[in-house]
Amino acid sequence: MKKSAEFIDSLATVIISATVFLLPIFFLTNTTEAFALAKQFLVMLSVAILLIVFGLKAIIERRVVLNINPLNLPFVIFGAIILISAILSRNRFDSLIQTVPVVVALLLFFHIANFVRDRKNFSIILSALVLGAAVSSSITILYYFKIYLPFLNIQNQFFNPQGSVIQQLIYLVPVLVFSLFFLAKKAGFPKVKISIDLINDYSFFINLLASAAILSGIVLIAYQIIALPNKPTLLPYIYGFQTAAATISQDAQRFILSLLFGSGYGTFAIDFTRFKLPSINLEQNIWSLTFSFSSSYFLELIATTGLLGAISYLGLVLSIIKIRIVDNPLFAALFTVLVASFILPFNFAAIALVTIFSGMFVAFLNISQDKRVYDTAMSLVSTKSGGFSLETSPENHHARNVSSVFPALVLLLILIFVGFVGFYSAKFIISDLKFAESLRLANTNAQRTYQLESEAIRNFPYRSDYHRVFSQINLALANSLGQNITPGSSPSAEVQRSIATLLQQSINSGRNAVILSPLSSLNWQNLSQVYRSLINVGQNAEQFAIASMDQAIALDPYNPQLYIQRGGIYYQLGQFDAAQQQFQIAINLKRDFANAYYNLGHALEEKDDLQGALVAYQTVKQLSAGNQANLDKINAEITSLEAKIGKAAATQDVTPETSQTPLSISTPSAKLPPQKPPIKISGPPGEEEATKSAQ
Repeated sequence: MKKSAEFIDSLATVIISATVFLLPIFFLTNTTEAFALAKQFLVMLSVAILLIVFGLKAIIERRVVLNINPLNLPFVIFGAIILISAILSRNRFDSLIQTVPVVVALLLFFHIANFVRDRKNFSIILSALVLGAAVSSSITILYYFKIYLPFLNIQNQFFNPQGSVIQQLIYLVPVLVFSLFFLAKKAGFPKVKISIDLINDYSFFINLLASAAILSGIVLIAYQIIALPNKPTLLPYIYGFQTAAATISQDAQRFILSLLFGSGYGTFAIDFTRFKLPSINLEQNIWSLTFSFSSSYFLELIATTGLLGAISYLGLVLSIIKIRIVDNPLFAALFTVLVASFILPFNFAAIALVTIFSGMFVAFLNISQDKRVYDTAMSLVSTKSGGFSLETSPENHHARNVSSVFPALVLLLILIFVGFVGFYSAKFIISDLKFAESLRLANTNAQRTYQLESEAIRNFPYRSDYHRVFSQINLALANSLGQNITPGSSPSAEVQRSIATLLQQSINSGRNAVILSPLSSLNWQNLSQVYRSLINVGQNAEQFAIASMDQAIALDPYNPQLYIQRGGIYYQLGQFDAAQQQFQIAINLKRDFANAYYNLGHALEEKDDLQGALVAYQTVKQLSAGNQANLDKINAEITSLEAKIGKAAATQDVTPETSQTPLSISTPSAKLPPQKPPIKISGPPGEEEATKSAQ
């Protein structure tokens, strides 16, 4: 039995070592998110195997051995609160998709604390950790100098295995801190003594070589951030603070829940669009971006998990600091990554790194026989009366009359948990692979794209992004069939049925997206675009388009582009006064938005206010300095309009727009032939009942 238990521990060491080695370098280009999803798959698979291994070890030993340490409860509380925040979220499925991998990653802490019990296995895992970071850093260096690896179908000078220079830096710096502290302690710093034992210590040379590679990578990343023009884009702290405060205090519909549990872990992008300040439109390089991460991980926790989530994380941090050992390399690295969480955004790998360092720090304390960390065994013992009692005893105690029922029950619960999470995870993975393939084929094989996306949604129907993209695919296919109809001819009954089916599927998919993620402005915007394309084709399509766009604007009220789209709907309907009003709102929100003036000019031109239109076009010209395509387009329109009115308009003194978008009139995404009579279509969620009562 002892040999079996030792084999189990060795197997667990191999799994943990492989995980920490692959974490910073593992990615999959055949998924929709090459970096984040790959790392989530890796950790979830490893934790699932480790859970089963833990259960098998309990069966072999006929008892459940648990490591008791000061961090167990803080990790449990933090994991429980972020899971509750996801369950209570109005965007529940989006939140759970982000939360479950993080909760599973927290379990990695418990596995490391419970399986790593001797110095040999401890050293193996730490070596794997620093080697993984060194390999990741080396790949970054090689690619910068255009030395591309033959087995990676990526040739990009600025590629790194984290997908972001900031996230790569967040991962590498704590590992470097650990490695340098380790080397210093081994060498007896400040009184360095090179002894025979040190020369023969393989871990010393592993860390020496790894730290050199990691340091080189960090220097290169710092150079890229400071010297190169393409700098990483982070949300300024003023907007991070404001979004966090607004999310937990301004959601009138669920004030208490938002205050305590936030909007739901992993849904910061929704919070950002709902509560961003209008002043962000003055930020030339970021005004049109939607940020999925806050300015720092802690600020993101405040917004997405509320006061309880932020307090539980602070409790975890303080618990770690309380058991500090200042000159310990693991504590130094752990403290570094925790400090980073308060000043920088975290991706999944950074969160996993916190759990890894925490687990290894506890394992060190356990191996060092620190009194704050110890093992205890739970077993079911038969009594003299013929019954059983659950006993907790020191780890080295092992009664002869111990029953295997309790560990068998623990293994059964583990298998149920792993089976449940694994089932949905497998469906998610299969679905994601199919959807990623459909995106690659979107421009070359429409039929195969449609089939793959249908299969992806059937496998995992809980991602609103899938439904949103699928609605556009259906609309595009319907538009393609409609464009193939010869003008003046009547389409066949089969073609009419196909168009009607595709249009209804487009609407249904758009509706499903907003039902799954009702606070996503992007989903409502997509649904509005679908309805807008059906004006003169579907009953009440114009009403539905405006109602959906109203909801999109309510969820992203300071986005000038949405007002241009709503103005475009009125423009399409010939309601030019209403269109002018919307374009003017867009201008008020962003005074240097050339495309807003361009659309305003066209609305004024349709109202025969040619002088006003010319003033708007001249403003567009001023704002488009430096964009030759926009200048050529507006100059041609100015020349044509001046010929109509017989004079030029006075120019305005305006600063050119820094980040210029192509000039275009807001138009529907598809142009379908009118239907007489219009076909009956479903309205947006919450609108059908109002439509029926109005009729």
